[in-house]
Amino acid sequence: MRRYLKVFLCAYILFLFPFSKDASAAAPYLTGTLSADGYLIETQTAYEPLGNLFPYTEIVNPEDIFIDNNGSIYVVDSGAKRVLVSKENGAKSYVIGEGILGLPTGVFVDRQGDIYVADYEKEKVFRFSNTGELKQEFGKPDSPLFGSKSPYKPQKVTVDLRGNVYIIGEGSTNGIIQLSNKGEFLGYFGVNRTEVSFVSAIRDMFASEEQKSRLFMKTPPAPNNISIDDRGLIYTITAGTTNEVVKKLNVAGQNMLPPYITDFSNLVDITVDKDGNIFVLNTDGLVIEFDSYGDLLFVFGGKDDGTNRQGLFKQPSGIAVDDTGILFITDKELGMVQVFEPTEFSKIIHSGIALYKEGLYVESQKYWESVIDLNSSFGLAHTAMGKSFYKQQDYEKALEEYRLAKDVEGYSDAFWEVRYTWMQDHLEIIFYYALGILALYFILKWLDKKFSIFHGVRRSFKRLSAYKLVSDLLFMFRFLKHPIDSFYDLKRKGRGSILSATILYFVLFVFYLIFRFQTGFIFSTNRSGEANLLMEFSIIFIPIVSFIIVNYLVSTINDGEGKFRDIYIGTAYSLVPYLSFVLPVTLISNFLTLNEAFVYSFSMTIIYAWCAVILFIMIKEIHNFTFSETLKNIFITLFGITILLLVVVIIFVLIDQVYDFIYSIIKEVLLRV
Repeated sequence: MRRYLKVFLCAYILFLFPFSKDASAAAPYLTGTLSADGYLIETQTAYEPLGNLFPYTEIVNPEDIFIDNNGSIYVVDSGAKRVLVSKENGAKSYVIGEGILGLPTGVFVDRQGDIYVADYEKEKVFRFSNTGELKQEFGKPDSPLFGSKSPYKPQKVTVDLRGNVYIIGEGSTNGIIQLSNKGEFLGYFGVNRTEVSFVSAIRDMFASEEQKSRLFMKTPPAPNNISIDDRGLIYTITAGTTNEVVKKLNVAGQNMLPPYITDFSNLVDITVDKDGNIFVLNTDGLVIEFDSYGDLLFVFGGKDDGTNRQGLFKQPSGIAVDDTGILFITDKELGMVQVFEPTEFSKIIHSGIALYKEGLYVESQKYWESVIDLNSSFGLAHTAMGKSFYKQQDYEKALEEYRLAKDVEGYSDAFWEVRYTWMQDHLEIIFYYALGILALYFILKWLDKKFSIFHGVRRSFKRLSAYKLVSDLLFMFRFLKHPIDSFYDLKRKGRGSILSATILYFVLFVFYLIFRFQTGFIFSTNRSGEANLLMEFSIIFIPIVSFIIVNYLVSTINDGEGKFRDIYIGTAYSLVPYLSFVLPVTLISNFLTLNEAFVYSFSMTIIYAWCAVILFIMIKEIHNFTFSETLKNIFITLFGITILLLVVVIIFVLIDQVYDFIYSIIKEVLLRV
């Protein structure tokens, strides 16, 4: 998931939702989804609250909830130490486990109807028949592979199609405890990985194996809830981390979802519907729905603000979904199970996803067209439409939809087809034009050699080059081949000028804007098309100005011979490779696909590296430094730039605070007068 999702969710939902005047009368919250740009936007209500499932049944502390294949609902009540079983949506109910359970916290029902209950207090998983008869107990494994000191405090449980039991235990950092249907320890499954920080990566790079073994090893976080789908794939959530918070595990225990699917670290439960859509509940009362690929569909819900409105929560603890898409969410503090019904809007999306997931892109098109009519910013709908048009070989329309969806891979595939068709239609004409231009070139060259037909042009160009400014501007191309000699001429012979360097800086900014906004969609870093000239100006000139000022100061202290003028002009001429080649690369980027991405990336790498080399030569020659002195100067300059920018930020903050202080005083005086 996008990194800024948590910020948008917290700010947009937790704070804006309860106070919005446009909220639906049926739902005391707004519903959010991701736009194609990766921003959280408001969309139509996806789920509406229906009320309490057990209005006349006392529930003390519901911890977990499960719905079996027959639609029966099982609610673990840790306060009453029992499991409440509901038939026909609460119309008929009975309890199991009374007198046996100590502190039940998790429940699961297999396809045979057997009920598994994780008991934290008694450190067991109990297996009951569908009538409530105790059939089996899964205590702490006695296998030496499990470890005598390993904790065994079952909190959640699930069972696969083979009868293997998966247990989420408190402090089980080794992963999910996996037992056979006879209680034999099969090993740990789906262990979480520790996040590698920059410091630890540097440490591991230089530390020996012996030193690593003596270092404190960070243990991975333990998963805190689990679910399983109809195909037997295991899903887990992990609190207290940002990496792989939600995991979809294959038979090898490998995660199939994006590692940064969400930034939330306060998740409490997870469930999966019959189509593979994933529902996650967090402590703030937010329900986050993903499709089977990990794409965000909806975010809704929120904390109860004291008004006790349906759809908001005090302490959400469990979530389940039935075959019709109705959600059931337990609230531990309120002692109730709230019910949410999908709206027509979410049903359309789910229908489209079900077909889309099966590869029936054309068949799903009518659903996505309806979604776009209702919300044109729904990113997933444009991706699906793009695939639909691609399947129908309407590549032009596919290009447009992929562009709206910001889907680079899909756009590349469609563009390859468009380009291939265009080349088939025009390649012969291009070939003839190329031959004609080549022939014209040699004819004109022969005529010029024979009759000097371009003598007047050369004489005019020579007169123009005699002007100081023109000569200084043309001088920049000499840096491409002879940078050392060029900097010598710049410093000793007075080549170049403040005016020519300023013009080059202006051209640099213009070329940068063209590069920024005209690079091909596949390689562009600005796919929104929005421009902020002040921001773009700052991106270019704050580093350049900082470098010139700091390098002059540092070099002066270290006996550098370069003047401020020399550094100002030399820096401009050091950027000649960028000025010379960025426009051709920008043009070429509009004709490349991801298959030719190496051409673009390699070209830009060469340009930046070339500029860096010339800049290094500039510092060395302008200040008359040795190689080692130049390296030292560069490192000190970079450090000085960091300090300078930090000081500027601090001064800006102080000025802003002084302004607010003076403004508040003036406002107070005016009010009192």
